[in-house]
Parts: sequence; C-alpha cells; structure tokens
Amino acid sequence: MADEDPDDAGSTLVRSGKTALTFTEMAAFVHELEARPAPRLLEDLPGLMALPEAKYGLVVMVLRKKTRPDGAERGRILERLGELQSSTDDPVVRERCKVFRERPG
Repeated sequence: MADEDPDDAGSTLVRSGKTALTFTEMAAFVHELEARPAPRLLEDLPGLMALPEAKYGLVVMVLRKKTRPDGAERGRILERLGELQSSTDDPVVRERCKVFRERPG
C-alpha cells in the first residue's frame, strides 16, 4: 500500500475523527472505527495515526482491541503499521507506529 497523505480529506473516517468535538461526536467516531472493514481501516491508518492526541487515544483504544493476541486483524494491522513506520516522513506518525508495535493488544 502506498503511503497516503495524512491530511487527505478523502477518508470519511479520518475527517470525522478530525472534526469530532463533542462526546457524542467522539463516540460516533469510535463506533465507525470499530465497525470499519479491515481493508478500509488499513488504508485509513496514515490519517488515523496523525490525528490530534486526544483523538489518537481513541484510535489506540480500538486498535488495541483489534490487535489482541487472538484478534483476526492483528497481523494485518501490525504489518501495515510497520510499513507506515518505515515509509512516512511524519516523525509523529513514525513514533506512534513504533510505540504501538512494541506493545500492541
């Protein structure tokens, strides 16, 4: 997968994460994130890893559930984070990928 621009407005999930301000909007973002099909989630990871800290915390919460040792999506998510870590120019995204991969689910 090609490294995507974290500011790409193409992903509705990333846009909803960026614009969520209220508790209700953040809860809806988490619900969307949990329900996101794996292929689309993997495509959205560059933008999700670049979200502001509070919203990134919500992403981590969901990703930890998806990357539990018995999680069906664990391998694909960790592999994609590794690709992103080695290909991104964004030092924040690179560090977030590194930290998450060191301690996934």
